[in-house]
Amino acid sequence: MTDEWTFVSPRNKKRSSKPNRQRRHHGGVDGHNATTNTNDDGMKRFFDNRINNNHPKSQQTDAEKTKDRERIRDAIVESISALMSSETSFSYRLIDALREVTTSSSAKKVEEGAGNKSETKNEESNDDNESNQLNIREIVAYGIGNFATSSFSAPMLQLACVLFLRRRAASSIITDSNDDDNASNYNDIQDVFKREQDQVPIYYYEPCILPEERDLLETVFHVSLLEDNEFGKLHVQSMRRQDGEKASTTTTSVKSVSKKSLFYMPHCPMRLYCNVLWSHWESLDSTIIYGNSFHSYDERTLSEEGRTDPTNGILRIIPCTNEIPIKLRGNRRGDELYDALNHLETAFNDCNIISFMVDETSDRTRPDEYFASQDNENRELSR
Repeated sequence: MTDEWTFVSPRNKKRSSKPNRQRRHHGGVDGHNATTNTNDDGMKRFFDNRINNNHPKSQQTDAEKTKDRERIRDAIVESISALMSSETSFSYRLIDALREVTTSSSAKKVEEGAGNKSETKNEESNDDNESNQLNIREIVAYGIGNFATSSFSAPMLQLACVLFLRRRAASSIITDSNDDDNASNYNDIQDVFKREQDQVPIYYYEPCILPEERDLLETVFHVSLLEDNEFGKLHVQSMRRQDGEKASTTTTSVKSVSKKSLFYMPHCPMRLYCNVLWSHWESLDSTIIYGNSFHSYDERTLSEEGRTDPTNGILRIIPCTNEIPIKLRGNRRGDELYDALNHLETAFNDCNIISFMVDETSDRTRPDEYFASQDNENRELSR
């Protein structure tokens, strides 16, 4: 059962002949390594309270820490710039998919077909403007890992990508956002990040976060850090209350009703996805997930125990799930020109934009709540 609740292997690809091939970069259980062992399924980072966050960097001098901090900051900013390029195929596809699932005009087209041909030019213009927006209210980022262990690693690229998504979502609100890329120094850049956070906040949790990562996220990139490990069960409304929800945020706008909450979860363990579903079961129509394919989980969960698990919200919501695969390479060229994007395959392989089409005919029976002790019991039984 444990294998069915971990990662999703790539579909339609040959398995590597190297049995010890490492699939993903992150900080490991104790934060020392930039890669994980293939036997580490990612569960320990969220569900093991004995994690040790000590790190050798604590022995650095102040000058070394400052230099390292600047190196990490510069690499993240460079990665964001690479993703911002209009020639970058991955970011183009990602933004296009998010537009499709967040714009109300797209929803109307699904329900009403091609639409009324008698629309006025003014209405068409409004639809065009709306189609260029990302109607995202906030982003919840879980399990990115340790991005400060090496430049342009997969976790660093995942962090740069979520900051990039915040920028694109905030650009629908900040009218002079075109000036953001022309910031003359890092004080200006930090102001830009702060303005973006005020408009589209990122709530971030990583159980193995390092002190230098916390410092960068809070003081440079202006990300709201969640302090407690709620195992994915914290509702986004509680996150807003904890953050104080800035008065400048457009939460009082009429349009905010149609905005979505994006859960940014590339390669997280299946249990974490299930917990997010459990906590947001009554608001799945306004929830989007960027992460592993739910349909792949459905295909790979073969045992009777796995398919009848009452805490498995993924299998229960499958009939209402819409997935848009985000291809990493394709006809649009550009990604290969950037060193910062070398780990696209590792960071985002087999990730999809997942949305939910829930209506009165859907099974709205909420799955049971999952507790970490249940998994420990299952592991004991499997030994």
